[in-house]
Amino acid sequence: MPRGSVMCELTEHGPEQHAGRIRPLARPEGGAVWATWTTPDEVVCLALYDCAKHSKDQERPCSLFGAHLGPCSLARDDALVEDPARAARIDAALGVLTEADQHDMPAVRSAAHDAALLTWDELRARRIWTKLPACDRAAMYRLLARADSLRSTRASVASTASKLAADVAQMTQLWEPYSPQRLPDGDTAAALLDTLDRLPPEWRTLALGGQRERRYQARMPLDEAVAWADRHSSEGLAPPPPEDDWTAEWDRKEDKRQGATTSERLAKLPTGWQVDAVRRIALGADALGTIGHTAISINVIRLYGVDRALPDTGRLTST
Repeated sequence: MPRGSVMCELTEHGPEQHAGRIRPLARPEGGAVWATWTTPDEVVCLALYDCAKHSKDQERPCSLFGAHLGPCSLARDDALVEDPARAARIDAALGVLTEADQHDMPAVRSAAHDAALLTWDELRARRIWTKLPACDRAAMYRLLARADSLRSTRASVASTASKLAADVAQMTQLWEPYSPQRLPDGDTAAALLDTLDRLPPEWRTLALGGQRERRYQARMPLDEAVAWADRHSSEGLAPPPPEDDWTAEWDRKEDKRQGATTSERLAKLPTGWQVDAVRRIALGADALGTIGHTAISINVIRLYGVDRALPDTGRLTST
């Protein structure tokens, strides 16, 4: 089975069957491997031919498989035409979020919703979405999950709104001229995750457990911690004991405890979400908190269903 995050790509269908593309097939007649399921625990993988239908100008093929349920993907794509006003609406929403303390709560919540959903619409309308690596799609899904999250007290909303605005603003850079059309640090995070996966459990636990916000001693950046663990473990060494100091002993105890939990929960995430989580941890986020927020985001996305997040078709709308 693939270690990937597969989302349903059918444009319209009931709850009886879902289908998501896993990877294209390298054969002259085309086609792709698709995962089909009725529940997440009943997944069947099939090699299917591509749908033969194209747009009226014959330039855009349907991205689904032959004999798929519901309309072709062209109906969905046509609903996401480029709109010059959309970018301006995103900028206006970001302006409200960055000055959240100067606006009433309904305006801030509406801005959070617009900023995330319209950005997703813009990525799809510009045909950037399908080219993004899995970790960047996970980052966008994470923003969608936070689109309706500003419901706490005003004291904490300003900080949350500011962080959301910063993440959305980074995503909007993907359609700027000369953009590489991918978020920074994805390849670095993927390499870190690969090294973490190769580490013996005790070293992996130590490296991840040290990425806690509340430590008596300053934490080592994740890239340095992983390199240190990789170097010593490759020599067959066991993790060294903490220094003869009660604070160091306490840190090591918490590193092992939280590191074991972080390692276990990280391994259960789809690969793209793992890379995005490691990217955020490497940038200084608390490890266990990041994994927890990632799991919540996945549950929110599954609850609302991103395949139904088009105008007038579901809970997550951009109109």
